[in-house]
Amino acid sequence: MMVMVRIFPRGRLEKSWKAILDNLNVLSDPYCIPLYLSQREDDDFMTLIYDVTDVDCLADIVVKNIPSLLHPKKTRTITLLKPAFFPAPRDRPQNLERYQVAVRGRPEELENIFNYILHLEYPSDAFPTYAAYSFGEDDILTSMLSTSKTRVDQFLRANLGSQKGVMKIDIGHIDRSKRVAPAEMWKRYRGSRSPFRLLFEEYDFLYPDVLHGAEDAPV
Repeated sequence: MMVMVRIFPRGRLEKSWKAILDNLNVLSDPYCIPLYLSQREDDDFMTLIYDVTDVDCLADIVVKNIPSLLHPKKTRTITLLKPAFFPAPRDRPQNLERYQVAVRGRPEELENIFNYILHLEYPSDAFPTYAAYSFGEDDILTSMLSTSKTRVDQFLRANLGSQKGVMKIDIGHIDRSKRVAPAEMWKRYRGSRSPFRLLFEEYDFLYPDVLHGAEDAPV
């Protein structure tokens, strides 16, 4: 399963960001592999996304390794269930930014909402990179690439906001992100969890590994 670990530093975010990247071996083991590190604009935490095959190992990382290395104020975990990854359209614009979209919905309609998100036709300037159930503070989380928050908001209001069972949609700008999983492992991981087959080109490797905003694309 995929699990997001939100880390709330006591001091500067930049210091903890660097400490995470410099000590990934301390924050991982064969059963808990870090995939991505990101920071949402204006939030006081960073998110480290794991591929987890043993939840007890993740518990040890969260209560032992992270505190001893980073000394955070607190941590929070969010489980991502049934994650699905999307390809990117070939004709996408270059000035893309990344946004996290959180959806809350009525329990009896969540499956329909999730399937609607998976199979909706997206324009080249506002499209998702992944979607998953979260069942915590939010019911569904998805990441989108777009030219602006206004464009994401316009598209979602017109196409998702009126969907039966949708109660609330929140959009947050991702200030920076970095893939920390090995490139080949990440490519296999994403491909194994995609309902799509060879519709578009791969895009994770078209840009440098670390950028501000969303140009590095996938999560």
